[in-house]
Amino acid sequence: MIIRDLKNEDIKACLDIYNYYIVNSSFSLEQVPLTYEEFLTRCKDIASRYPFIVITNDNDEVLGFSYLNTFNPRISYKITADLSIYISKDHTHEHLGKALLDKIQLLAKSYNIKNIISIVTSENPNSLKFHLNNGFILEGTLKDVASKFDKLISVYYLRKAI
Repeated sequence: MIIRDLKNEDIKACLDIYNYYIVNSSFSLEQVPLTYEEFLTRCKDIASRYPFIVITNDNDEVLGFSYLNTFNPRISYKITADLSIYISKDHTHEHLGKALLDKIQLLAKSYNIKNIISIVTSENPNSLKFHLNNGFILEGTLKDVASKFDKLISVYYLRKAI
């Protein structure tokens, strides 16, 4: 496996991974699949300010991606970033998330990030366990603050000091 910076030719594969979770899960609380143009704009904006990486196999097929983004736009929060990790549904449980997390944490240091925040939905217990097993601390739970597929969803706020 290879971890590298996002390239333009990765956008479609990353979009396919992300849209799968929008349509089929409550892991992402977006409800409408993104278009290529919407996702491209989002990726370019994020990558202009923060690390955005992909993990590929030896054939350069994108298996997952991770990025940091703004946690809060107020300048005093500049030392804290929001984490996202998405793995292709066909490659979960292959420890790709751990590899991406390890790399994004290293990159965070070079961006002077001191804290990484991850917001995990109550519908994603495997992600909650992943974060706790990798040094994140559960800082709080917001009960029933979202709704998707006609179900109330809580969110967990997890933090890891870098």
